[in-house]
Amino acid sequence: MRRRPCLLVLLVVGCAITSCSSSQSGGSSELNIHVAASLRGVFTALGEEFEAQFPDVTLKFNFAGSSTLVTQIEQGAPADVVVMADAANVDKLVASGDVRKSDVRDLAYNELAILVERGNPLMIDSLNDLSREEVRVVLCDEAQPCGRYAEQMFATARIVVEPASRETNAAAVVSRIANGEADAGIAYLTDGLAPDDNVEAVRIPASVNVTARYPIAPVGDPSSRNAAAVAALVEMARGSIGDRLLADAGFTLP
Repeated sequence: MRRRPCLLVLLVVGCAITSCSSSQSGGSSELNIHVAASLRGVFTALGEEFEAQFPDVTLKFNFAGSSTLVTQIEQGAPADVVVMADAANVDKLVASGDVRKSDVRDLAYNELAILVERGNPLMIDSLNDLSREEVRVVLCDEAQPCGRYAEQMFATARIVVEPASRETNAAAVVSRIANGEADAGIAYLTDGLAPDDNVEAVRIPASVNVTARYPIAPVGDPSSRNAAAVAALVEMARGSIGDRLLADAGFTLP
């Protein structure tokens, strides 16, 4: 079970953040947070909670596919915290020296689902239905976790799916379906649970499904130079506030 910070720890961290921030230009600092696109809703809400508690710190989010995030960081994009949708991409940052292996922690888990237009007009209820000729299917690019997970699942289920397009991340798959540009797609279960999207999720049997792991880690050499603020954000994400937001969005906690 994950450990949640007590009030004393938050007070100490808060004082440290204030001290560090006061040395920054203008008495404030900006953290660059690189987050897998499927966590956009959770981290947008988490950012609001964090900035309310620590008004001297501004969070700048970059939401994209995990593979894209790794490329950007390795090419020099400023970074303080990374949250990926798989272990493989965090391992690349460990190998490049951007992240220390000892700092990597599991934040949440997810599973794949078939996403369809709300109301499921084509009555898609299994992976086999994705092979029907009239069904336009969109998948994530195979370089991204959601695309790689889908191919792994198809191999286990022994079915072949020819996508109409490959998208840069799970959010783009959702957008295609919500806008009527595709009939179905494979993304994460949580993508089909958002009440405001014009999509819904069809569950996939556990016997062929894939569990997506979301690791979180501070960057070894944070661009903000505010190690206390970085630590506080990671603690909040892995603490009771993060737990609540993740569970409400449909993620499974470690």
